[in-house]
Amino acid sequence: MWWMVFLVFGLVLAACTPPAPTSAPGGESAAPAQATGGEEKVLRVWITWGDNPAQLQSLFNQYGEANNVRVEVNSPVEDDKVIAALSGTEPPDVLVTGGPDSVGTWARENLVTPLDDFLEGGEVDLADIFEAPLSQCLYQGKYYCLPWGTDTYALFWNKDLFEEAGLDPEQPPQTLEELAEFARKLTKVDDNGQITQVGFIPDFSWSHLGLYTVMMGGYWYSEDGTQLQLTSEPVINALKWEQQFYCDYNVDEVLRFSSSFGGYASPDNGFYAGKIAMQVEGEWQPGPNFIQKYKPELYYGVAPLPPPAAHPERAGTNLVSGTVAMIPSGVKDKEAAWKLMAWMMSPEIVAEEMVANFNLPSSKKAAEDPRFRENEKFVVFLELMGNPNARAPILTPINAEVETELGQIEEQVLHTCADPEPLLQAAQEKLQPLLDKALGN
Repeated sequence: MWWMVFLVFGLVLAACTPPAPTSAPGGESAAPAQATGGEEKVLRVWITWGDNPAQLQSLFNQYGEANNVRVEVNSPVEDDKVIAALSGTEPPDVLVTGGPDSVGTWARENLVTPLDDFLEGGEVDLADIFEAPLSQCLYQGKYYCLPWGTDTYALFWNKDLFEEAGLDPEQPPQTLEELAEFARKLTKVDDNGQITQVGFIPDFSWSHLGLYTVMMGGYWYSEDGTQLQLTSEPVINALKWEQQFYCDYNVDEVLRFSSSFGGYASPDNGFYAGKIAMQVEGEWQPGPNFIQKYKPELYYGVAPLPPPAAHPERAGTNLVSGTVAMIPSGVKDKEAAWKLMAWMMSPEIVAEEMVANFNLPSSKKAAEDPRFRENEKFVVFLELMGNPNARAPILTPINAEVETELGQIEEQVLHTCADPEPLLQAAQEKLQPLLDKALGN
């Protein structure tokens, strides 16, 4: 489900124990400091993801030691605590979330600080930030966050299964139509009609409706975010393209077979185990915490998702969205918070954290770090992020409502083979008044 993507990924990466207030996880002390007058100056950073809190605390200790402050990192922080803190009197000085989905809502409710006045000081070079991830932080003409790192998606294929099916293992599908053709050749059914191998499932491991929609040439909001376009051809065509991977087969059998896949971060992951031949996944997969850890011998390739045959100019289209940092409105010393945030955005720190986290750097200078090119499969994502056809999701104050509705429609379209058009029309009529109200129209 599209609306669950950040929740699912957050659970995959989440650690169990946040750091104690006065020390980093694993016993490493956060850098002590004294502010003017002998009082200790403390800055708090909350991060909603992180499977290695000790590494994060160590990173921020560098800032503490250089600036005579103590930085306390709390990672991972649950969403309900974030919302409570933003509405309370003691929010963290800097909040880092796994995606920008709530930024528009928080900006409308005056829960996060506009950064434009700070940006005029020049401590952060906006020209150094890749255009697509930067655009996700712009809401009604102002920046309310900055991208620290980011994510995008590409097509993975199992080369062994390609060979078995008589396909060239070094040649991924070149169009969306060819992807569907390959999927049929890669799907196996036994004498009892049961699927034993599937070529492609469009919403494995979660929904990618946004990516498919931009590949079809549009999005479900207008460019200025004031109008819903749920009944536009790109949304309808994306859902119909997805639908074939269920409805051209036995839907119940596809669901049964996919339910047999093991855990996302486990050797029994459907792609790792050779049960699904192609998948859409993120740049973290080739890294040390996923394929290298759970299936290092996997013989696979990575390439951009191909465009529709009728639109080769859309080659390289991808949807970029990921980690953003912001300053809550309730922060008492916003200058100190901004100084810390500007340090986070420096190319050296972006490179250090994203190499450690196996995520894409938002900084162009950071992306020049040779460590990002040591893994040739990661380079595919690096080049996608900088592609002229890269774009970010359009964000509005009703993202949650729209994504929940689209998730329900997608499930109905795929699992019952329903016509998407009337469902999208009903959603359009329901949600546009909510958007108008949220925008004050």
